[in-house]
Amino acid sequence: MQRVTRRVGCAGLALVGLFAAACGSSTSPSDGSAMDSGTSEGGPRTEGGVPIEGGGPVIVPPTGQLDLLFVIDNSGSMADNQSNFLAQVRPLIDRLTNPPCRSRANPSAPEHACNPMNPDDVRVHEPATDLHVGVVSTDLGTPGSMVPGCDDPSRGDHGLLNPIRNGFALQSHLPWAPRRPNAVTAPSGFRPMVCNNDINQFPSFITFCSNSADRTCDVPGLNMSTRDPDVFSDWFKCNAGIFINGCGLESQLESAWRALVHHDARQAPGNMSPNAGFVRPSAVLAIVMLTDEEDGSVRDCNYDQGFSSQNGDACDSALDIYNTSSMAWAHPTNPDLRFYLYTPGDRRDPTWNLDRYVNSAPSSAPNRWAKDFLSLKPGHPERVVFAAITGVPLAVPTRTAGTETVTNWDALLGTPSGSPDNFYGRDSSMAISGMQESAGPFSMRTANMDPNCSHVVPACRRAGSTYNPMMTCSNAQSMAFPSRRLVEIARRFDESVQCGAGPCRNGMVASICATNLSAPIQQIANMIGRRVNR
Repeated sequence: MQRVTRRVGCAGLALVGLFAAACGSSTSPSDGSAMDSGTSEGGPRTEGGVPIEGGGPVIVPPTGQLDLLFVIDNSGSMADNQSNFLAQVRPLIDRLTNPPCRSRANPSAPEHACNPMNPDDVRVHEPATDLHVGVVSTDLGTPGSMVPGCDDPSRGDHGLLNPIRNGFALQSHLPWAPRRPNAVTAPSGFRPMVCNNDINQFPSFITFCSNSADRTCDVPGLNMSTRDPDVFSDWFKCNAGIFINGCGLESQLESAWRALVHHDARQAPGNMSPNAGFVRPSAVLAIVMLTDEEDGSVRDCNYDQGFSSQNGDACDSALDIYNTSSMAWAHPTNPDLRFYLYTPGDRRDPTWNLDRYVNSAPSSAPNRWAKDFLSLKPGHPERVVFAAITGVPLAVPTRTAGTETVTNWDALLGTPSGSPDNFYGRDSSMAISGMQESAGPFSMRTANMDPNCSHVVPACRRAGSTYNPMMTCSNAQSMAFPSRRLVEIARRFDESVQCGAGPCRNGMVASICATNLSAPIQQIANMIGRRVNR
């Protein structure tokens, strides 16, 4: 594959004289673990006045930089969901880079466009001025087995940014010209006209610079960076509009992990990884997932990288999950159902332990796994944000915590046993279930088979749709299935003790069954925005 070289943005730090000397001093470790660069200043880093655990001094100052990774499910059921998301791209950019204002005197008044002459105006959050946007698919193939609809079974798209250009599987089903005989071509208008159907049109990731960004934000070269939000909105859609035809056995979390950690997406001198330069040391990193299925990140010992041994185990490959004749799993023939019918942590669970992605072990634990998502911002857990628009009820349950309304994670996942971080000890029979108005039954419970269908009860059904009990398995009603593993990762970002003595409040979920995603996109932008320039 051809790799487009990206700029290493140390020149931006030169504007802050204290940090200028740091840019050339960092090296890229060979083990792929995350690193910091730069020198330190001042006292301990705090979050809400609380020293951040292990943070020590500030290493790199916040700069208005934001690195956005979108993990897009491109399986066959996602066409409408992708369209609904693409409709919110421009509002997302606007809210991140030019957030509205509220009244200082009357905070409950509606948000409005900011008036620089009005001293009562205050922005809802600080604007991001320098954005990286990257996209990966959820397709990592089905190593060792041939599964219909899963092109390039050994690798899928391998967590490579811009899979239209760099993905292996996607070359067989490009949105505008799929080669696989039964693949569907994206309808006219799904992607903007500016998308010229050239896989090399865009680099691995794209950059937006607001008018308040300094010149170091700009990247030379065609389609590398822009200061025009309309142009960037179209570029964003060209990259994120990967359409469907991808593998129906999705690996959402592992795709993000490969993109960021395995492929070492950090900006560092000498880093020649295909995803290099995407993650900057001073930027907020936001991981946003769009998927209607449970995470199916299967244990593949080729990518263990010491995770199992650091947890005191030998790596136990679960690639046999894709073998439809294997009797070792929770369903005798259906690989998709095998990801819904196991008890988390039992011998039929084929997935990586969730500590691989957000480690719940205390920082003092011996041999602690140090290549999770938070490792990309060592000492700064507040700079990593996670959101999933996924299989959860349309009305995400909430509870009152002091003066705040927060997500009720126990309602989504079930009653915890001991520590809330013990995902594998939760009683999922206590998770929320019920009727979604006229749309039909929903459930967040594990292995909750629909007695009238050959699948589990969905977590949600398309808003406004009508349930027909005589056609429970019909494709006429769009639905999404319980994404419990993604919910747990969002919960850890939201309420686990990561920022000093308290939670970071950096995680959220929203229902993919909504027809209008403006509310969750606004919520995601607000959650990200309060971390920019902190």
